This record gives sequence, structure tokens and C-alpha cells, in this order.
Amino acid sequence: MTKGARTRSTILQASVEMACLNGLAGVSLQPLADRVGMTKSGLYAHFGSKEALQLATLESATDRFLETVVAPSKSEAPGLPRLEGLFERWLAWPGNAGLPGQCLFFAAASEFDDADGPVRDRLERTFREFRQVSLQLIASAVRHGHLPPATDSEQWFHNLMALRQAHHWAAGFMRDEKALERARAGFDRLAGRRRVA
Repeated sequence: MTKGARTRSTILQASVEMACLNGLAGVSLQPLADRVGMTKSGLYAHFGSKEALQLATLESATDRFLETVVAPSKSEAPGLPRLEGLFERWLAWPGNAGLPGQCLFFAAASEFDDADGPVRDRLERTFREFRQVSLQLIASAVRHGHLPPATDSEQWFHNLMALRQAHHWAAGFMRDEKALERARAGFDRLAGRRRVA
């Protein structure tokens, strides 16, 4: 890896951490430059604009998410176990990726929901791609007899997304000590089963 690539990697690591703590809109050149010990002009040479920095931050965070949350699914038993594994890792994101704070994707969705432009477009693509992965896993759970044949995969994913967003709110904003327990109970109800204590 070249020195320039190492510097860019260091910047993006700090930028993703900042986004987890302050939201994607809170990622800007001067505070980030201060954090990594660079000048603003030095940082500008790597990204050129706040928008370019935000896009690169999203790309880096998406790569970490895929590696931490999605990729391990390939080694899990197909059907509901694979879907549940995905959900468990999603609940633990970003902590399991060594990142502070909460899910930057949910925070950014609130920040950019009424906006237009490349940042919102990239964020929407991240969500759509994850939705496709999830729909495939839900369909697999149906094929393996773990979910009823009449399962509406789109609705099932909608409910799964609601559970994860509720966990984001409960664990982050409300600091509810039972947030994880409630999210898991919600998954069990969605899967049509009772969790044994």
C-alpha cells in the first residue's frame, strides 16, 4: 500500500468513526483534519469537497458492513439460521466492526431523507442492496420450511427493518438496557416461534 493509500485509509477510518458518533452530515473537512493531525488543505487534496468525503465515507462504511454483517452468512446453515445470524450481526453493528456509536446508515437516512444528490443516492443504493440480500435469505427460509409458504417477503423485510430501527432508537437514544432483548423477542414473533430462556 502506498503512503497516499495509507493516509486515505487513516482518514476514512476516522471519518467513519465520526459519522457513527455525529452523523454523516457532521463529517466535514476541518474537524476531520484536526482529528487526523492534518491541515484542511491536505485533507482537501485527498477528497476535494465535503460531498466527496461523505461519499467515500459511505463507501468505506458499506465495505465494513458487508464484511462484518453480510459475508459471515455464507458459512451459516441456510434458511432461518442464516437470516437470524444476519439479524444478530446487524444488531451488533457497528460495535462488532470496532466502531463507536450507532449505525451511521440509519442516522444518515434521517439526515438525507428529504435531500437530493449523490450522497442520498449512494445511501439509498446501500439500503436497496441490503434489502435484496435480506429478501433472498427470507425466500431461502421459506424454501427450507422455516417460514410459511405464504410468507410475504417484502412485508417480512419491512418488519425486520422496523425491528432494527426500533433497536437503534431504544439502544442509542433511550439507552434502554433491554433493547437487545426486545429486538430478539420481536424477531422471534416475526419468525413465529417462542424463544426458550
